[in-house]
Amino acid sequence: TNATNADRHRAIASCNTIEDLCNLMNPTGRYYKLNMQNIVSNQHKTVAAENQRVENYKPTVEFRQHSATTNYTKVSSWVRFCMAMVKNSEKLAAPKSLKSSRGADEQFEFLFEYVIKDRALRSVFVNRREQVANDHSMRVHGDGCCDSCASGRGCSRHHVGFIPR
Repeated sequence: TNATNADRHRAIASCNTIEDLCNLMNPTGRYYKLNMQNIVSNQHKTVAAENQRVENYKPTVEFRQHSATTNYTKVSSWVRFCMAMVKNSEKLAAPKSLKSSRGADEQFEFLFEYVIKDRALRSVFVNRREQVANDHSMRVHGDGCCDSCASGRGCSRHHVGFIPR
């Protein structure tokens, strides 16, 4: 967990098979932000029937990072982000590892400049990052007891904007 980006790149580069990579990324099963176990588990579901090889192989990757939401902008932006990351990672040269001194903001910029390559999508995530930071600041500094109060919607505790059933 305290590995540098260079250490991570070396570990990934040392993988000789897809199974090695999947096991490196998900060593204890599928409950990781990036679940690659379906690639490995479905490889083992190949069955032989009457001397015919029947494939039941669906090499999928599951992205688990996003929270539940019905907000169209959040959902569509997340899907576009994941698709861009997969497509561009497949066709572009691997980026060089970042120096450990790079902060989160600089890593964010590198991600969008060299991997995602979508300015409109970057703008959505910049705005969302600022919104989350502002909501957190309002909660921490006493301007609201929760996200609803901080955004002016109110909550059941304060009966502001709350309509009982």
